Amino acid sequence: MSTTASHSIPMPQNLLLAALPAAEWAWAGRNFKPIFMPLGNVLYEPSRLANHIFLPTTSVLSVSCPMTDGRADALTLVGREGFVSVEVFLGGGSATCRAVVLSEGWGYRIRRELLDQACAQGGSMRSVLLRYAQSYITQVGQTISCNRHHSIVQQLCRWLLMFMDRQASDQLPLTHEHIAELMGVRRESVTEAARKLQIVGCIRYQRGHIWVIDRTGLEARSCECYRIAKRETDRLLEMSRSAKIAITQAAVDRVRRGPSEPSTRHAASSFA
Repeated sequence: MSTTASHSIPMPQNLLLAALPAAEWAWAGRNFKPIFMPLGNVLYEPSRLANHIFLPTTSVLSVSCPMTDGRADALTLVGREGFVSVEVFLGGGSATCRAVVLSEGWGYRIRRELLDQACAQGGSMRSVLLRYAQSYITQVGQTISCNRHHSIVQQLCRWLLMFMDRQASDQLPLTHEHIAELMGVRRESVTEAARKLQIVGCIRYQRGHIWVIDRTGLEARSCECYRIAKRETDRLLEMSRSAKIAITQAAVDRVRRGPSEPSTRHAASSFA
């Protein structure tokens, strides 16, 4: 079970929250609660009422689609660039997937109704989260295509790169069994693919950890699915950052003009 912090904790920022202008972050700081997410913790399950939205900071989560036979192939990973419970944010009353902590760490949690209220008030919160939801849909779609059309080695490269992007480290706390569960393939297939990558000097693995030695080599051996999803995520996050700068500048301009001067700028209109 996730643990709610009882006091203020200095934490690396979730990139979606970092994209909010200062006025909205003041509200967010009061309502997004820092929590620790232990390894293996299940944040939500399909068909259960989802009362919270989770935004990782140092943790990495896997989102999967459980099957009746017990398998749960991963659809994507979520780290500091996003949030889980996307389907709930988009209006679903219950989750359709399972979110599990793949790498323990910190994050934020907010009650669903509070987030709905904030989004209904205008500002940039809703637009920032919707942009990530668009990125999330792209990632899920690329995973489905990748599983069908690309080799185990290409898929393994993609998952390793995705994990690196979300924890900003070249040391990944993953076993071959964990990766096999993510990819929905036999453990022996992952071991063989990892052996090939180790031989060419891309990775080194030992005792439940994988060290990425040559990221460029991984990218070269990955398929286009990784590049498509990453490009879309980067594009949407950059749009959020640019809008934050525009909103902040508009606020500065209003202060400089004073209350009697009519506003002629509409930098924040796209976030209404």
